[in-house]
Amino acid sequence: MALLNPNSAIPKANAPSPTPSNSSTSGAKRKRPTDDAPTTIYSQPIDTGTGSHIFTQVTYAIEHLRNNDRWMTFQEITDYLNVPQVDDHTRSQLETIFRRPEQNRIEWNPKNNTYRYKPKYDIRNAAQLKGYLQNQRSAQGLAVRDLKDGWRTASEEINAMGKRNELLVTTHKKDGSAKTAWINDPSLMHTVDDDFKNEFHKIQLPPNPDDLRSKLIAAGLKPSSAPREIVIAKPKEKKKKAPRRGGKQTNTHMASILKDYSHKRK
Repeated sequence: MALLNPNSAIPKANAPSPTPSNSSTSGAKRKRPTDDAPTTIYSQPIDTGTGSHIFTQVTYAIEHLRNNDRWMTFQEITDYLNVPQVDDHTRSQLETIFRRPEQNRIEWNPKNNTYRYKPKYDIRNAAQLKGYLQNQRSAQGLAVRDLKDGWRTASEEINAMGKRNELLVTTHKKDGSAKTAWINDPSLMHTVDDDFKNEFHKIQLPPNPDDLRSKLIAAGLKPSSAPREIVIAKPKEKKKKAPRRGGKQTNTHMASILKDYSHKRK
């Protein structure tokens, strides 16, 4: 038997290719898909972004109504939004949103089918402001920044009403514009004589607050800085319960035999 020489060449098998071959076992080449072949798209909506487009149109409509500050027809609004009349779907959606009860920025008048901007307060002039302040139950003031939402010239007109004593107005220190407005009655405004003003300003207050407090106490007045007296309530004494008497008595037939110990009850 012949021994194999380790240095002799041994035929090796070819390693498999890492990439598949384009030719099949029969020798025919595979065809690549052409660019003109139709592609299938699965689960795609017909009109993406329709909702955001509608509410963008609503935002533009609200801003347009606010800038014009008048009643407008639906056709005027859609003309501004460039919505064609043949687009029944968009027009129907806009009309439904405009008429929703929860739509707090568009006011709809069903009598003539018109729309206008609805601010936080339904106040658009000086007469409406005075009427609102007179009819409210509290004496709360209104912030001018809220009134300017539906009344552009609110700050200037409120300042003028304050000078006529029709309103009580606080202003910003920076530019003097109106900040808050309250109702005022001009008939309660009285002028003070200059002599009285001079006598009032002649009164000098003590520089030390303790001296002012002692003078008020000496005059029999109670200063506002006086400490509050804390009254400690005494706990109520619990009443002792009276012994229970009465009730149904038993063994009445042995009353002559049994002794009476009722006087020993505590």
